[in-house]
Amino acid sequence: MLTLASLLLAALASPTCALPQSEPAAVLAQWSADRDARMAWWREARFGMFVHFGLYSPAGGEWDGKVYPQHYAEWIQHWAAVPCREYARQMKPRFQPTPGFADAWAELAADAGMRYAVMTSKHHDGFTLFNSKQPYSLANDIAGGTNISPEGRDAAREFADAMRARGLRPGFYYSLLDWQHPDAYEMALPDYPKSPRARDHAQYKAYMRGHVEELLSGYGELATIWFDYSDPTRQGEAWGASDLLSLLRAKQPKILVNNRLYFGLENKLGDYGTPEKYVPPTGLPGMDWEVNHTLNESYGFSAHDAHWKDTGTVVRLLCDIVSKGGNLLLNIGPDAQGRVPAQAQRTLRGVGAWMKVNGEAVWGTQASPFVRLPWGRATRKGNTLYLMVFDWPSDDLLRVPVQGDVKSISLLGSEEALFAVEESSATTGLALALLGEPVDKACSVLRVEFSAEPRALPFAVVPASDGALTLLPHDANLSGHSLRVEQVGAIEDVRYNLGYWLDASAFATWPVAVEESGSYRVLAELACKDDSAGSKLALACGASRLELDVPATGGWQQYRTVELGALLVPAGRGEITLRALKKTGEAVVNVRSLRLVPR
Repeated sequence: MLTLASLLLAALASPTCALPQSEPAAVLAQWSADRDARMAWWREARFGMFVHFGLYSPAGGEWDGKVYPQHYAEWIQHWAAVPCREYARQMKPRFQPTPGFADAWAELAADAGMRYAVMTSKHHDGFTLFNSKQPYSLANDIAGGTNISPEGRDAAREFADAMRARGLRPGFYYSLLDWQHPDAYEMALPDYPKSPRARDHAQYKAYMRGHVEELLSGYGELATIWFDYSDPTRQGEAWGASDLLSLLRAKQPKILVNNRLYFGLENKLGDYGTPEKYVPPTGLPGMDWEVNHTLNESYGFSAHDAHWKDTGTVVRLLCDIVSKGGNLLLNIGPDAQGRVPAQAQRTLRGVGAWMKVNGEAVWGTQASPFVRLPWGRATRKGNTLYLMVFDWPSDDLLRVPVQGDVKSISLLGSEEALFAVEESSATTGLALALLGEPVDKACSVLRVEFSAEPRALPFAVVPASDGALTLLPHDANLSGHSLRVEQVGAIEDVRYNLGYWLDASAFATWPVAVEESGSYRVLAELACKDDSAGSKLALACGASRLELDVPATGGWQQYRTVELGALLVPAGRGEITLRALKKTGEAVVNVRSLRLVPR
């Protein structure tokens, strides 16, 4: 996967990335014309397996006895600065997937409730798990050849056949980068001596096209080709994108392609966007998207990475993504024999047990009609809402901002629990009396059937289980020029704030709804460059008002929490507004959150 400066650039890419001028628009127009038909199965599936398996797997994040603690063990050649020849010499004899390895993966994926799987056919190191017939792959004077399957076998074919045999759709990841090929672009190359010869990128593009054609022609019907990756200067036609898309359409007209032939993880130039290790707070409206995530920190096998996600964490991650209209492509990193680490197996089988009970709330569902819920997530299917309860309410009343005639309420996985509508309010919606006990401590799912399509109330921030109101950037309505939600960071470190507050007349307003009036301590997470400190803010809710002189924090992304005082929030639906009374520097302030804690 991506890393280093390229990750920072990718994370800053706009979801409305402009089409590169060199790209023939007609190719993309043709590609998008039948997208809905091609995407139908993918939108039903919601959950897939990612597999990083390759010549880096035997290393396990170590080289010559030294442990490299970086998260991405598949980058070991880069971290250890190992020349291709030496990397191949040491790793090829150790890459020995046992017969039946792919069958075990497929069984695990099916048991977990996954519906498709994507395996690395070639990662950045340039070695191929499929038996390529390209001359350079068959033999070369750098690494001897790129094909690494054991003699008489084809790991890619074993993967594809095993997945299909268990009802999963197979697809292939293919790295556009290549640290080995002498004519590849010099992108993120490991720090070892390079040949001084000039690179002929046209030769590399032809080589890469040949690989893609082999994958499309020799491995049956594929779900997707998952390309990785582009930067601002090498995207689109730098990879021969229009030719590749035309090839995909000619060879497999039903196939899907992700968006990484172009720059930006959230660009709209493929069938689906690919945010990596982070979930966009409100999804990616107007496009299909898929989060690729890991079970520990690394994609490739790491013998020292013990930061495993447990079943509950993955269940909540899946619910979060699906509730926002996305898919989860969850990674495993098998070892050199193709064995999946025991911790990963335990987590996935736990997820599978949860899916056996609650899968109907995931497969084939649509995004939640609610922007945010304080107790969990939701999905929708026709007139049915699936309420994914992370935090079972202490008073046994689940407040749902929706109106409609409820036909039935049931708790998935329980035949004895009874539920009732305790009250219905135009302000806060339904209050459901939870007369039973949660089935699962991580996430219990209520199925609520309505006689007609339920009507979600307009969004408002409501108190969480501890009574606090948390005002986040994406929940605000913004007025005025320049002020916007800013995305900062890369991959799992993505954070959001209100920023670019260059216009002092701009302001942010949060809709709120509370059952009872109350006084709240206001804690603001702010950042301000030192020479811009001194601007004045006002926070108001009805007649209650607080003011603050913006302090210096050391930089626009160096945050600290400042207490503003006490704010009275009246009962019912209302608004909390943050305004600038005075601007003294280049911008007013950056705001990551406002937290209102009951006094």
